[in-house]
Amino acid sequence: MDWNIERVVPKEMDIVSSEVQRLTLKVHFERYHMARDWLAGRFQGRRIRLLDLACGTGYGSNILSGVGEVLGVDIDEKAVAYAKRRYKNVNTSFKTGSADDCRFLESLGEFDAVVSFATIEHLEDHYAYLRWVRSALRPGGVFVVSFPSTFTRDWAAPHHKRDISRSAARRLFQKCGFKVMKKFYQIDRVGLHHIIREARTNKKMSTPPLSQWVKYYLRRPDHLIRRIYQMTAGSGILFAHQQYLLEPIERVI
Repeated sequence: MDWNIERVVPKEMDIVSSEVQRLTLKVHFERYHMARDWLAGRFQGRRIRLLDLACGTGYGSNILSGVGEVLGVDIDEKAVAYAKRRYKNVNTSFKTGSADDCRFLESLGEFDAVVSFATIEHLEDHYAYLRWVRSALRPGGVFVVSFPSTFTRDWAAPHHKRDISRSAARRLFQKCGFKVMKKFYQIDRVGLHHIIREARTNKKMSTPPLSQWVKYYLRRPDHLIRRIYQMTAGSGILFAHQQYLLEPIERVI
């Protein structure tokens, strides 16, 4: 199965000769290992029921299975089929479905923890999604969520519907009934020469059409200036993510 920046396939990636693939794999694994450690500490060794929403090819669900029974869900049928072949076992199962489909989400039941990485920026209604997560958590349950903390829509549109800053993230969580218990920031840079080399040598790597770049930067010339700075005076293209352990705020009746 082909990999991309957002769809990691560990067994198919060249982490020796490709800096882009090495960094992509590193940051994705870091997020899942951090989530597993947070949950292990939170539940103090108790086995839990866990949802890995937007699980991709299932490698992360496999990591999370160290703390409980994991249901991995993804919208991509091929990714789910791959996950079932490689990672399905007594502690992991996989299902195809969309995080934008409220009826599907409600059919999944309740969980001690929901983990959702690089999802919220793709959704049509992220408020409805966060409210569903809150309703799906059992008493004492938690939500681990991660998404970019820098602008991404110059290369990721139309797949990314929004970019969310750290300050906007805090306001969003509070509005949807969550408080931040822990946070983790990833900041990595990749040299422009590594990206150009990857685009030239890796035919599986998709790049946006030139018209998309032009339209975006005409709307956001400030982002063009920032990209130029990163590629020249800066130390490389910025890849930054924010990750949070969230707990529902108790409602006063």
